[in-house]
Order: sequence, then structure tokens, then C-alpha cells
Amino acid sequence: MKIKIITFSGVDGAGKSTLIEYVDKELKSNGFNVIKKRSRPEILPILSTFKYGKKSAESRATIALPRLGGNTSRFTSFLRFSYYFLDYVLGQIFIRIKYRSHKDIVIYDRYYFDYIIDPIRANIVLSKNFIKFFYRFIDKPDLNIFLSAPTSEIFKRKNELDKNTINILTENYKKLFTNLDKRRKEKYLIIENISLEKSSSAIIEQINKIL
Repeated sequence: MKIKIITFSGVDGAGKSTLIEYVDKELKSNGFNVIKKRSRPEILPILSTFKYGKKSAESRATIALPRLGGNTSRFTSFLRFSYYFLDYVLGQIFIRIKYRSHKDIVIYDRYYFDYIIDPIRANIVLSKNFIKFFYRFIDKPDLNIFLSAPTSEIFKRKNELDKNTINILTENYKKLFTNLDKRRKEKYLIIENISLEKSSSAIIEQINKIL
């Protein structure tokens, strides 16, 4: 009996936050202990903590728009990636030790896939194939959900990305999830998130299969 780990991926505006809140309430109502994480295990603080302090860094990260870091250095990108990668390696051990009940469920709002598909978001300019190679050393969640929606709908919900970028990121996510689902035993699910009722029902059904 071990914990279950679920991840939600998708471009900004795909509806991750809304569905995570729904799933969170649904699982808690059934007696599960839900632990929510942002992107990574968070054993190590965000890098800006060392410059601004924990409270200020978290505040700045909340209001900052994605993909505007402006880093162009491969050396600093490698350092940033190494730091985040270390968090995954150490964090997966910590989480597996701390949460060992079959009633514990960890939910990630974004996961390592973001670094593969959209490294610019993390202010990293490294080869996507290089970053993808290291996924083999990352803890594999039991269920990985990619939320997509028509580009016009995503743009209407949150117009932080232009439509062309939304199209490219969405297609790349779909290709990655389709490829991983064919090759790996854990589940990689693609959901067209247009109706909250239909999406939440499909997700709960998949979650029940892994519990």
C-alpha cells in the first residue's frame, strides 16, 4: 500500500487550477489526505529566495508573468536546471518516506514535463532532448493528466501567451504524452477540457482506477 501521485499539465488557461480544486475536494470528501505541490517537490526553495528572501521571492513569483525571464546563457541555464533537477531527486525520496499511507495522494500543478516542453518558462535555454533524457531519473507519477482546449478558448481564459505559442505548446505536450503512454506502465492521459463536468468525471474515473 503506497501513496499515489497525480500530475496536471497544460498551458496557462487550460483549466488546471479549477480541476485540481475540484479533485481535491472530491478526494478529501472520500477520506483521502491530499498534498498539493507546485511543479516540483519543493524541498529546495525557489532560486530567487537567495536574493530576495523567502516571503518576497514567493510574492514576486506569484505576480510575475511566465516566459519573460530573458536568460540567454547556457551555463546559468545548466545551473538552474541542475538545481531544479536536484529538487526532484531529493524530493521524491522525501515524499515517498513522509507520505506512505494508501490514503495519501500528492497532486502536482505542473510537473517535470514543463521543463521538457517549455523550458523558457523556467528561464532555461537548454536542448529539450537533453532535459527529456533526465526524466528517466525522475519519480514517475501514477497518473499524468494533460489538459487541452481550443486555442481561442484558452486565449479567452488567460491571454498571457499568443495563439501561435499556445498551438505549438499544446501539440508538443500531446506528442510527449502520447509517446510516454505507449512506452511506460504509468498512465498519461490527454483530456479536452471544455466542459468542467465531463472533464472532472473523466479524471475521477481514472483516479479510481489507480487507487
